[in-house]
Amino acid sequence: MRFVSCITVACLVLSAGPASAEWFADAFVGQSLTKDSDVTVHSAPGQTVFRDVEFDRSLAYGGRFGRYFDSVPFLGLAVDYFHFSPRIGPQPVNIDGCVPGGGCGGGPSGTQKIDIETMAISLDVMLRLPLLKTQAAPYGALQPYLIAGAPLFITTITPRTTALFRNHQDDTDFSFGYKFGGGLAFHIVRNLMLFGEYRYTHTEVSAGDLDGADSGRARFKTDLDTHSALIGLSARW
Repeated sequence: MRFVSCITVACLVLSAGPASAEWFADAFVGQSLTKDSDVTVHSAPGQTVFRDVEFDRSLAYGGRFGRYFDSVPFLGLAVDYFHFSPRIGPQPVNIDGCVPGGGCGGGPSGTQKIDIETMAISLDVMLRLPLLKTQAAPYGALQPYLIAGAPLFITTITPRTTALFRNHQDDTDFSFGYKFGGGLAFHIVRNLMLFGEYRYTHTEVSAGDLDGADSGRARFKTDLDTHSALIGLSARW
């Protein structure tokens, strides 16, 4: 949260400059919800597939810096940083494969706690529709916008209380995915806008250097399909 606070202060300072709305710096915070997904674990006993695992809702936050082009003011590019934590908590699930602590063949089982921390960094294309233009807001006091990008996801998996992994030893996966979304920004004071945004992100995580409970290597695989609702401040200058 210190990162978000610093960018928010910077936005407030920049709001004292002239109203050009060409460059922008955003800070945002909200909540993420990751869809249920199968989790596959490859370990020495064999492959285990945990069906329809539920991920916890999590705090989401980040920042964005970019520019709308002078010649085409509805089109812009931005560097975006996004962080969320879709942790897995204890829950009953059905599995296919080897039951932890039992035989193979599948059946009812459960998950324990696995921490997941994800950072996404991307170069985004942004499209906006300038509405309600005024002298103080030449690019529109009201701006619906769309975003799209192909982020690099940096995801750290840390088993906490599991039967298949050596607990508290983590692995970090690097993967590409995609993102799209949209929002609505409106002026609140000169050079400062408030916005609400929805974004959808997808990536496939495959952490293959975890320590298994049997001292061998184990691989964790799942899809992270995440819906996020965000609110933020945007400085324009």
